[in-house]
Amino acid sequence: MRTNWMSRNLISTGTFLALASGTCLAQESVPTSDPVSVTESIEKKYLISDEPFHEDQEILWKGFLSGARGFESFANPVGNPIYFETPLNNTGLRLLYIHHEFDKDSVLGGGHLNVYAAQARLAVTERFGLIATKDGYSDLNADVLPKDEGWNDIAIGAKYLLIKDVENQFLLTVGARWMWENGDAEVLQGGVQELSPFVSVGKGFGRLNLIGNITYRLPFDDGDEGNDILQWDVHADIELAPAKLPGIFGIVELHGLHYLTDGDRTPLPVGGLDYSNLGSTDVEGNSVVWLGIGGRLKFTPNTSMGATYEFPLTPADEDIMGDRVTVDFELTW
Repeated sequence: MRTNWMSRNLISTGTFLALASGTCLAQESVPTSDPVSVTESIEKKYLISDEPFHEDQEILWKGFLSGARGFESFANPVGNPIYFETPLNNTGLRLLYIHHEFDKDSVLGGGHLNVYAAQARLAVTERFGLIATKDGYSDLNADVLPKDEGWNDIAIGAKYLLIKDVENQFLLTVGARWMWENGDAEVLQGGVQELSPFVSVGKGFGRLNLIGNITYRLPFDDGDEGNDILQWDVHADIELAPAKLPGIFGIVELHGLHYLTDGDRTPLPVGGLDYSNLGSTDVEGNSVVWLGIGGRLKFTPNTSMGATYEFPLTPADEDIMGDRVTVDFELTW
């Protein structure tokens, strides 16, 4: 009996020591990390701060204001801002400045155009959004026209996110906008109303993102007050140094515009490009293709700034595209 009692005690003591030893070894095998090293190991996504200015709480219903989340790695397009609509659905305000030079050998004889504008977008649901893409004020100084300034036409519309695939970073959006003829004729606005349906698509490949858009501009007025125009855009962005300088994107964009019909309002052999629909009488079959190079800085989840320098790939003297600088500042929800 004494032997069995001692055996049981020895076994219990051995088990306790083994468990205690194992616990100590387990504790020693997991190094203690201080809070600083843990924080430093988290990958930063934005240039200044990763903290949004609000929490993404549900307001009224799912998707209201917040729109479709999960595509934050995309950098929005910069060039052709009126007709190149992003496939992303979100809420935000975009401030725009455009300095457009006319080629000195074109029918306008050189000069320039400055545009100051703002765009607004409202995500009504996760997939449906309202857009206001054209407004603002223009300062026109073309050599063959009187120097003048005035208000631009206003365009509003809606879009719907048909395909939303966060896992594969793919989006497909359709929509349309309506432009009134409320602008000032002194700055080549106010000539025709226009409906412009569009399709926009986006696909992410890690650090590289591609966005494409196609738009048909259909004038609505008696007779041939405007030109039918087909536009397309391709955008590529890549985050340049995510480990050291997160939120800095390089951007390359290619834009194309094709005049499909002649109008009967303006006796010109050039059209209004993406700035205006002139209803020119001798442009059917003409095309303009231009390239934009620039970048976007994502400061925080809610703020970014983009800029591109654009120049024509088709002969500059055959239309009004000399070169252009576009700068924007985005505030998003």
